[in-house]
Amino acid sequence: MATSSCTRCGKPRIVVKTYEEKVETSTVTYTITECSDPECQKLVNKTLQTEKKKRKFIKDEQVKREEVRKLAIEEKKLHKGEDGD
Repeated sequence: MATSSCTRCGKPRIVVKTYEEKVETSTVTYTITECSDPECQKLVNKTLQTEKKKRKFIKDEQVKREEVRKLAIEEKKLHKGEDGD
């Protein structure tokens, strides 16, 4: 297996865990790696956690906007039906 470098510091990454999962007729092998520098890995984890929170916030806001949009469409349909009676 080819070695990979840390995206932050460039040091070699080490394999922490490897596991396999059966997907239909294929076997997928997952390899989890970390930076060989523990302090660097802590910073990478913190950055990833911040990005994850940001993506969740954006997704939640998107869902809220979609709900508001759907309610507005429903209200418009209801008012349109009242005008015709």
